[in-house]
Amino acid sequence: MKSLKNKDYKNLNSLIQFLFFIPFMSVMLFNRSFIGLYIFGFRLGELLTGLGLFIAIIFLILPKNKLNDFYFNNVQFYTLKLIILSFIVVNFLNNGSFFNTYTYKSSSYIWTTFFLFVGLITNLNSSIELEKIYKLFLVIPFLTYLFSSGNYPNFVIDFFKENSDKFQFLKASDVFIGYASINFLNKYFIKSQNRRFFYFLITSGLMLPLLLFASRGSFLGVVIYMIFELFYSRRYIYNNKLRVGLYFLIALIFFSFSVLRIERSELNRPSIDDLIEVVNPEAVSQSISSLAEEKDTVRVIFSFYMHYGRLESTDPTANWRLDIWQDVIFDMVKEDRVLSGYGYNEIFPQMLDPTAPGRLGRDGMNEHVHNYLVNIFARGGLFQLVLFLFFHFGLILYWKKENQNYQILMYIIPSIIVSLLDITLEGVQFPLIYYFFLYYFLKNSTKVKVIELYG
Repeated sequence: MKSLKNKDYKNLNSLIQFLFFIPFMSVMLFNRSFIGLYIFGFRLGELLTGLGLFIAIIFLILPKNKLNDFYFNNVQFYTLKLIILSFIVVNFLNNGSFFNTYTYKSSSYIWTTFFLFVGLITNLNSSIELEKIYKLFLVIPFLTYLFSSGNYPNFVIDFFKENSDKFQFLKASDVFIGYASINFLNKYFIKSQNRRFFYFLITSGLMLPLLLFASRGSFLGVVIYMIFELFYSRRYIYNNKLRVGLYFLIALIFFSFSVLRIERSELNRPSIDDLIEVVNPEAVSQSISSLAEEKDTVRVIFSFYMHYGRLESTDPTANWRLDIWQDVIFDMVKEDRVLSGYGYNEIFPQMLDPTAPGRLGRDGMNEHVHNYLVNIFARGGLFQLVLFLFFHFGLILYWKKENQNYQILMYIIPSIIVSLLDITLEGVQFPLIYYFFLYYFLKNSTKVKVIELYG
């Protein structure tokens, strides 16, 4: 009887895991469109933010001994407590309301941080069932590549147009976080270094041209992740030169096909001619040059200059961001808001500046500064910004203590850099994926011993 109950419990646990991962993988595949689905009159993103807020309240009111599974070390525990308290203090200082829905919308970057603990809901472990679910994740980078490069099924588009607040093609940043999360997750389940490194090269070869075309920030994130991966795999590369050389050759074919597909078809389906020209180095070289020139990638790097005490860029997109960030920071200093921030009452006044048109975007709906750290600073002030930096620092220290290395940086640093150039961590879908996997990586680091995988 007892064994039967244990079996029933395991089956129930497996079912809960599976049911959870269906919408979770849907977030990775459909991103903003899926987050916008209406459930009982609320968008899914609003419900998820509410879940983060609920977890934060529990974290605030319960004593430390009741939250052993909720934190990694004392630094992270007390920092999160202080972050929540900083929200309350900042709201009081700026005469904000705790009963205004906009207050929680503008402070969502706080509540989505608690997605770090969503993994507790599923009772994740290294079970056989989880390994089966994990195998489904392996196809996600390839599906997101297809969806992002023009192969979205029409019936999916129609479904989201009818049931979501909007249909939106996958953003480059969401494609990036899927790529980085799955590649780092492979270290936990793919025992063979050969298979793991081959998968990394293939997905990288596909993603680089796509993200270069779609977003310089996400492209930079992938490049940084690749540099980390190659650095930590240097011993394996040195000891397997011929095998790695073959892998690089195959990855180069995928890269060449991706370049031709993105540049020549402009995110349409590839043609037979594209497939043939993969083997033509001259055609690939011309396409790479054309793609880089179109995005002005090299020029942007050298486009920055100082003008009357402000950092500016000859690139319009980069200059648009620089202009907003500097206006926010300079105005905060001028208005003595460095410590208190602007609070959560309303949109930043710099976004409504009539002398700087276009900040609200083409649809007039943008209110984001497109920089995670600037947004925290502007909303919660300097003290809250320091707390968020210390929070991530505490997670890194935990990994270092458990593994005697800093490999978690290859996941955290590229993700944060991407968030400095987009609205990633100011939304819902990106932090859900980022924090969920980060929690899993940290909680299971000692079981996996990632350092040994690179032996």
